Parts: sequence; C-alpha cells; structure tokens
Amino acid sequence: MLKREPDPIYVRASVWPKCDLVCSYCPVEEGMENRVPARLAGKRLTTEEYVRSLTAIATAGVRGVSFTGGEPTLRPDLGVIISAIRPFFDRVELTTNGAKLAKVAEVVRANVDLLKVSLDSIDQSQVELITGRRHAYANAVNSIRWAIDNSVPLGINSVLMRRTADELDRTIDYAHSITRGATAPVHLSLLDFYFSPSRREQWLTDFIPTSSVIEPLSDRYGPPVEQERFGCTFYWFDADGLNVRLKDSFSATMRAPKCSGCASYCQEGIYGVKYSVEGWLTTCPSDREQLGVHLEAGLGQDELTHRIMSVLADVHGATPHPNSFAVMCDRQNLVMPLVPTEAAGEKP
Repeated sequence: MLKREPDPIYVRASVWPKCDLVCSYCPVEEGMENRVPARLAGKRLTTEEYVRSLTAIATAGVRGVSFTGGEPTLRPDLGVIISAIRPFFDRVELTTNGAKLAKVAEVVRANVDLLKVSLDSIDQSQVELITGRRHAYANAVNSIRWAIDNSVPLGINSVLMRRTADELDRTIDYAHSITRGATAPVHLSLLDFYFSPSRREQWLTDFIPTSSVIEPLSDRYGPPVEQERFGCTFYWFDADGLNVRLKDSFSATMRAPKCSGCASYCQEGIYGVKYSVEGWLTTCPSDREQLGVHLEAGLGQDELTHRIMSVLADVHGATPHPNSFAVMCDRQNLVMPLVPTEAAGEKP
C-alpha cells in the first residue's frame, strides 16, 4: 500500500477559550480544547508569555502547531501570535469556523500551511441545527471561497454524524464544485465525533465510525493511500480529482503507560500535546492536575524546558493499542452496535 509522508507531532494551541457557535458535538462545558484545572480558569497568559512557552515547545522538538480554540479568530492578537511563532515550526495550521477570519486574512495567507474550515453539512438548515447559529453556514462558505481565491491551502472539516451520513456523496460533489479552479491544495477531511461525558447522549445518537465509510469510498474511488499522523491513520481517496481525507476512528491509538489505569480512557488517545491560553500543557483531554503541567509566567528557561519535556515523555513513551476503542467503550459503559466485527470482538 502506498503511503504519504507522515505528519509531524503537533501541539494543539488553544488561543481562545470561547466560541461563537454551540455545536451539538462540542463539549463546551468541559472547555472544548482549552481544558484546565479550575484554579487556572480565566488566568490567561499575556501574548508575550504565551508565545515564549509555545516557542519553547517547538524547541523541545514539536514541529507542528495547530491553532484552535474555542474559535481562534475571536482572539484580537491572533495575527501577532501566528507571525511570532512561524519561524519556529515546520507546519502551522489554523482551524476555524470563519467567524473573524477577515481580520487575520493577510497573516494567514503569509504564514499558515493549512487553513481548516469547519462545515459539517452542505444543508444550511442542518448547519444551523448543528451549530445553533444562523450565521455559521455563511461564515464557513465565505471562508472557503476566500481561501480558494487567495491560493491558501485548504481543508474542509466535516464531522461524520448519523444525521448527515446520507449526505456524503453530495458533500463530495459540493466540495468539488466550490473548490473548482483552486490553485493551492484542497481536501475534504472527514472526522469522527469524539466522545466526551457532557455529550454522551448526542454521541450515542449521532456517532458513526469513520471506518464504516472506507468500503463505500473504496468501491467508488478505488483503494486509499495511507498516511500516518502520530496517534491516528488517515486514508486519502482521489475522488475524481478532489482529495478526500478520512480519519480512522478504530485502528490503534497511541497510549502512554499512564493510560492503562485511567477511568476516563478517552477516545482519541495521545496524538500530540495541548496548550491552553492559561499555559496548561497536557497530552490529555482532561483538567486533572496530575495529567499536565503549568507553563506559568516567570519560569526560568531550564524549568520551562523541564516541564515541557516531562509532558513530552508521555508522547515519546506512547505505543499503539489496537483494541483501544473497545476499551474506551467498556470504561464508559457504551454499547456500540456499529463497531466493526474485528474491533467489537477484541477484549479490553
């Protein structure tokens, strides 16, 4: 099987803890991507402090940064942060719903290797139901068109859900039509619905495994090309000229030794590190004190590096666990009839 070049390990840098949308699958109550211990909530680093620690993370060997939130474009000085860290990372990505993209458009065009725009349905009314906001569809489509018009590498992010499963062919056709004529790389990225305790009922109602669409996509477009990103596998399909990237939600995820006794045992496993606006660095979608370190203001360089390396030790020590999805379902008491036979049959 042919394979694309592997991606680097990423730091998911949450630059803003709030979002203008209220997506049905997003764990807003838990902090989205910006989960921190209660004692740190709201105690944000200054721009200079945030950039200093993020630069130290790059120097420690993390070669990719993916800006996220909340909604990152809501941060007034996002452009300053992107410009400041650009020289230190091999890859810079930005995930957005397009809320305030226009304010950082020139910085994005000059510094971002991949702009990822979230659009979970091609039906405007469905997008409104998913996001809880009437403006969400227009913001996303306008951002996609801006990227195409300005030759910015683009990924259209779409979370696979039961409610939109019958749209897949039409979504691919739509992506074809809206990105026709693009001069920079474009792909449609199909993502899984991550489990979180606050979205338990929504997950049980709407989750479908990304692996369930591998076969129909293969039947239509031929076998995929695989790509490894630390913590997951991507399958790339050439959909009549449009690149479609499918994230596998059932193959092995990376787990550190600490994961074996974790009651939560998250769906995603370890796939990099997370860095919050408060300076909290962790590998886990959790706010537990023992699972991360605080890169607080005023740390000396040696201590800053020591704390970063203590978290990266979990990344470097992680190994693939092929039955991790089954373990997650068992620990969370989830019954998943759509789990493929080979995954469902594995014992935690």
